[in-house]
Amino acid sequence: MPEASAPADEGPAAEVELRRRLRDCPATRALADGHAEPIQGGLSNRAWRLDAAGGAWFARLGHPGASALGVDRASECVLLRAVAAAGLSPELVACEPAGDLLVTRFVEGTPWQAADVQVEANLRRVAGLLRRLHALPVPAGLQAVSYSQQARRLAAGLPTAAAEATLHERAGRIFARLDGRGFTPALCHHDLHHLNLLDEGGRLWLLDWEYGGRGDPLMDLAGFLAMHELGPAPTEVFLDAYGVLPSADRALVETARWAFDYVQWLWYRRRFPDGEAPGGERTERLSRRLLHCDNRPINWEQG
Repeated sequence: MPEASAPADEGPAAEVELRRRLRDCPATRALADGHAEPIQGGLSNRAWRLDAAGGAWFARLGHPGASALGVDRASECVLLRAVAAAGLSPELVACEPAGDLLVTRFVEGTPWQAADVQVEANLRRVAGLLRRLHALPVPAGLQAVSYSQQARRLAAGLPTAAAEATLHERAGRIFARLDGRGFTPALCHHDLHHLNLLDEGGRLWLLDWEYGGRGDPLMDLAGFLAMHELGPAPTEVFLDAYGVLPSADRALVETARWAFDYVQWLWYRRRFPDGEAPGGERTERLSRRLLHCDNRPINWEQG
């Protein structure tokens, strides 16, 4: 699923709302009067860097319509506690589903760019990080994430053209194959976009866990490959470095990539129903790739 954090700041009103919610939460009350700097660059949530109480913190107010896009805030809090304790995500300060408030320690790292994913050493680093993630115990209270169910939820009520009906039929067959094979559920991230990877030099952090949950490790890996449009050679490097994917699942990687792209396509249509940028351009190009049943790169910059 696409990255969904920190859109353009909505002005002073958003910051006033942030400070109110910080004051309402006992764990963050001391941060409410700190300096807040908006973080730009995502699609749905509002986010800031807070400098307060002698430290730096990341604060996020969740998008009010996130549940319609498959986000479970209570489950996200359970997940964040688990991955922060495992050292995969920054220290958790507060996670308040009722107030859509999240506060973590701010990590002074560098977000990856698309070119960073193409570096072989980095592919191995991500693969090792995911191997650790998928081996963690799955905590109670974590939502089960099914891509087939997510697809049905996102598709409900969307208009369907003739060509799109073909995609829905193909998706039904593909999800039946993926879901019917049997797999061991694992703790998964489900949104492995390069902007959700923060490099602190010797350490790589995973950010933006709102689509995470108990899921299929194959789909987690396929999502990373699909979002970065990795070709055969880097795909082999990545899967070899991951090292624990069953051979039967490895044979289904390209099929799983198609399924992930299909859910991306539905997500953009649901998130941007009027076709406004960037949703319109991305849904069109994803549909072309899905109809051709291939994983060729999409040039997002073309009009």
